[in-house]
Amino acid sequence: MRLFKYHARATRSRSIATPTIGLFLLAVVGFALAFAGSARSATAINLGAVASFGALSFTAMTNADAAGPTVVSGDVGSPTSVGAGVTNPGFARYDGPSGAAGMASAQSAVTAAYLAAEAQPSTLTVGTASLGGSTLGPGVYDSGSSMLITGGVLTLDGGGDPNAVFIFRAVSDLTVEVGGSVAYTNGAQPCNVFWKVQSAWLKNSGSTFVGTIMALTQITLTDNITVQGRVLARNADVTFIHDTIVKPTCAAPVVTTATTTAPTTTAATTTAATTTAATTTAATTTAAGTTTAMTTTAGSTTPGSTTPGSTTAVSTTAATTTAPNASAAARAAKARAAKAAAAKAAKASPVKVRKPTRGHARPPRHRFGLTG
Repeated sequence: MRLFKYHARATRSRSIATPTIGLFLLAVVGFALAFAGSARSATAINLGAVASFGALSFTAMTNADAAGPTVVSGDVGSPTSVGAGVTNPGFARYDGPSGAAGMASAQSAVTAAYLAAEAQPSTLTVGTASLGGSTLGPGVYDSGSSMLITGGVLTLDGGGDPNAVFIFRAVSDLTVEVGGSVAYTNGAQPCNVFWKVQSAWLKNSGSTFVGTIMALTQITLTDNITVQGRVLARNADVTFIHDTIVKPTCAAPVVTTATTTAPTTTAATTTAATTTAATTTAATTTAAGTTTAMTTTAGSTTPGSTTPGSTTAVSTTAATTTAPNASAAARAAKARAAKAAAAKAAKASPVKVRKPTRGHARPPRHRFGLTG
């Protein structure tokens, strides 16, 4: 039997926890994306031929002359009549039956825009509570009955997107009470704000309203209201009392041009190498075997200048060279002297020097056996 140790190690298992967590995270992300998409699901309404209008009525368009004229910065039109107190200098004016043919396409465009706003999916139901004092992002906001703005400013926050679209839909009336107003911030634009309602009554004298009103029936404004948008009534009157209508135009998108910086090129610096001629040493042989070395140095060459070679006695070293015969005799005499010294030392010491034994001593061998 063999004895061994077994070390248990961690093993991988196909647990259902991992796919379950993955599916849960996927669902959360999907929900977040769906919510973000719904918050920005509104798309701009194509106004077509009515985009150039600031005010359009199916019947009469009037102004209370005693309070002062209403000024519209855009085309105006009514197949019945446009009151003298409604002015729009510099823009087209379709007044009465004579202008009906010219504004027919605009009336058809209002109907198409109204239906397009009605068809968009809803983002949030706001009910009948006042929108005054609240801040809303892009989207489609619905009320099953009326829509009210009072007690403060409704702020439309574009979230930094100049194309953010806001659509407000009420089954019945839109009412803006005194003290109520609409403002926009953070990239939102009046050209992308639409109100699709049964009728509209703006009572907020001295205040501002933002967006294009598309009403199935009448639109009425009290004194001194500024509308940054349009007032378009499909089947009834438009009534002013010394108001100002500013037809909005979307700002052109900002195009950011990348700035390209040309790379800086630095010319390579070339350094000319300094060339020094090799040094030549001429050996001069003098009497008695003495050699005197003479060193000759060629001129050094540097960029832009040339120095002729000059012969300079760098060093005059008397190199003593012993003749071959004299050298051999000296070596022999030295060897004889060394031998004599060794012999003398041997006589002076009576101790005999044992020469070392070559190799290694072999250890004795031990033998083991059994005897009978």
